[in-house]
Amino acid sequence: MKTIMFAILFAVAFAASAQTPADKPAPKLLLCDENAGCGHQFIDGHKFKILTSDNLTVIVAMAITDKYTQADVSVFNGGTASVDVLPTGFHLDVVTPKPKPLAYVDAAKVIKSAQRRVAFGNALTALGGSMARQQSTTTTNSTGTVNASSSDGTSATGTYNGTSTSTTSSPDYAAQAQANETIRQRNAALASLSGQLSSEVFKANTVLPNQTVRGIVLFEKDKKTQSLMFSAPIGETVYEFPFMFTH
Repeated sequence: MKTIMFAILFAVAFAASAQTPADKPAPKLLLCDENAGCGHQFIDGHKFKILTSDNLTVIVAMAITDKYTQADVSVFNGGTASVDVLPTGFHLDVVTPKPKPLAYVDAAKVIKSAQRRVAFGNALTALGGSMARQQSTTTTNSTGTVNASSSDGTSATGTYNGTSTSTTSSPDYAAQAQANETIRQRNAALASLSGQLSSEVFKANTVLPNQTVRGIVLFEKDKKTQSLMFSAPIGETVYEFPFMFTH
C-alpha cells in the first residue's frame, strides 16, 4: 500500500514539475492610453499617469536626472486580497530614437559606491592637510667692533656688520582646517544621499487592502532618449506607461 501511495505522490509531483511556462496564462497587458481613459495629473511640474484595473491603481511619473532615469511609482490596493509588488520586476525601455532596455539600478549599490568614493576622497584630503607646511623666513642684521693686539704692543680696531637669513617650517593649520571642513561637507552630502535613497526608494512590499506604497525606482540613463515605456508587472497584469521627452 505504501508503495502505491508513494508512486501516486511521485506521479503528481512529476506532473506538476513538468509544467512549462507555456502552460501558464499570459499576463494581461494594460497600456496607459490617455485617449482611452488613462488619467493624469500634474504635480509640481511633473506629469503623473494614472491607470486602474483589477482593483489596483498604479500611478507613475518619470524624470531624467543627472545620472539616472527615475520613476516615481505609487500602487493603491482597492481590493480585498493582498498583492505583492516587486520593483526588481519593473522594466524601462527606450522606444525612440533607438530601442534598448535600460538596466535597473540597485539603490544599495549606489550608496555603497558613493561611500567608497567619499572614503577615498577623504583619505586624500586628510593626507594633503596633514602634509601642508607653512614656511617663514627670518632675517637678522648684526654689527660689532673687533679689537686685536699683538705681542709687540701694537693693536688694531675694526667694525663689522652682516645679515643672516633662516627659514623655519611649521604645520599649516589653516590648510588642515580647510581639509577638515571639506571632509565634513563631503560626509554630510553622503549622509543626505544615503538617507534620501534609503527612505524614498521603492522596496518590495505586500500591499494590503486599502493601503498604498510609493517610492522611486532608478534605471540607467540614456542621453538621447526621446520616448520611454515603463512596465510594472503586478499580479496577473502588466501596467505599461509611455512617456515622451524633449531635449
